[in-house]
Amino acid sequence: MLAGCETGGNLLGSAGDSGPATALNTPPPAAVTSGAKVAVAPVIGAPETVAKQMQASLGTALGRSSIAVAQNATDRADYTLRGYVVSAREKTGVKVSYIWDVTDPAGQRVNRITGEELIPGAQGSRDPWSSVSPQVIDTISNKTAGQVASWLPSQGRSASVPVAQAPAAGGARAGQQVATAPAAPSTTTGSIGRAGPMMAFVPNVTGAPGDGRISLTSALQRELSKSGVSLASAAGNAYRVEGIVKVGDAKDGKQPIAIDWHVKDPAGKNIGTVSQKNDIAAGALDGAWGPTADAAAAAASQGIIKLLPKAN
Repeated sequence: MLAGCETGGNLLGSAGDSGPATALNTPPPAAVTSGAKVAVAPVIGAPETVAKQMQASLGTALGRSSIAVAQNATDRADYTLRGYVVSAREKTGVKVSYIWDVTDPAGQRVNRITGEELIPGAQGSRDPWSSVSPQVIDTISNKTAGQVASWLPSQGRSASVPVAQAPAAGGARAGQQVATAPAAPSTTTGSIGRAGPMMAFVPNVTGAPGDGRISLTSALQRELSKSGVSLASAAGNAYRVEGIVKVGDAKDGKQPIAIDWHVKDPAGKNIGTVSQKNDIAAGALDGAWGPTADAAAAAASQGIIKLLPKAN
């Protein structure tokens, strides 16, 4: 839903010089010895046509990397790939940013793959998705499959064993599931591996229409917790992450939306801001945010974690 931005930022962008994720160099496909089967869930964030193309393309790319792919929703799978994709028009072209969460049968995230594809000099329609060709989709799929292929062999066959007492978080819809932190090893981000727990306080988001005040706040709290940040129930000596949502006036069926996450130290000094901007269908977020909150929080958390200091 938060897709198709006409500004210099995008749902996965931050106020800093570097984006929250960079495309990873794709290693040569590795021979998969685990025998694990992977399912590809419907992609979130892209128009239906693009989402279906990307889902099919990724399935094909996984197959070329000798990874067994579940063909039907009822097939048993050891892992599921859940994708969140955003396209944004920038000065030099169109940028497609993506996040792939790998979840186990219990719905727990056990790996995350992120990246960006820049389509230079893309012109024409104001809709940035019009520049996302099948070739771009295949490039993203091949890079993602390469990362999955290099990661899978180290997992053995333990993926099909659910991890006890770590239920998936609620609020997901069909084809998308939000999970609490996995007990098994996962891809680390900036705040994992600190000498002591990083404490952060996330007050309720302000200015959000619909249920965004609660759903967006909860989604960010989950993402920070999954990345090793301990959550405080009050500000105290914790770092404070304040979310402010601004929705502009509707025009031609669209509304601009901006989310600013201000990160402040325990003394109240602002140490940085992560900004997200996009256009949405007018009134689209006046009710339940659903997966939009999860996707926005997953993207924002990467930039927020970079602003939090590391322990000595």
